[in-house]
Amino acid sequence: MDHLLPTLIEGATAARDKESARLQQLVQALRQSEATLARLREFRVECLARSAAGSLGRADAVSLQTYQGFMARLDQALLLQGHDLERKRQAVTLQQQRLAASQQKLLAFQTLVRRRAAVHALKESRRAQRECDEFAARALARATGP
Repeated sequence: MDHLLPTLIEGATAARDKESARLQQLVQALRQSEATLARLREFRVECLARSAAGSLGRADAVSLQTYQGFMARLDQALLLQGHDLERKRQAVTLQQQRLAASQQKLLAFQTLVRRRAAVHALKESRRAQRECDEFAARALARATGP
């Protein structure tokens, strides 16, 4: 198993890096979607302000109907953009969970490596102590002699 751990850590690191890059892409798409929604909202406010201050009071029925159709399409675009934004938020949340799971897996492998190294160091320390004790016992036996 010890010989597989470096390979497992390398794979887990690559997977974590891939999940992190995907999260960055999703966050960027989310920010773009937020900006688009903000621009649409601003445009709607501007259109309403222009209509109130402008020609709608003097408009004929066809112009009024065209304007209302335009505002309905703009409201539909706002609604669709809001749905898109929510889907992207959910995708970011899901990707954050995937990244956390990937990071946790990597940390588990790294912890296993540290534990195995600690066990190996302890065994080596005990072996060295045993050799020292045996050497001291032989030296004492030689010194006290037959």
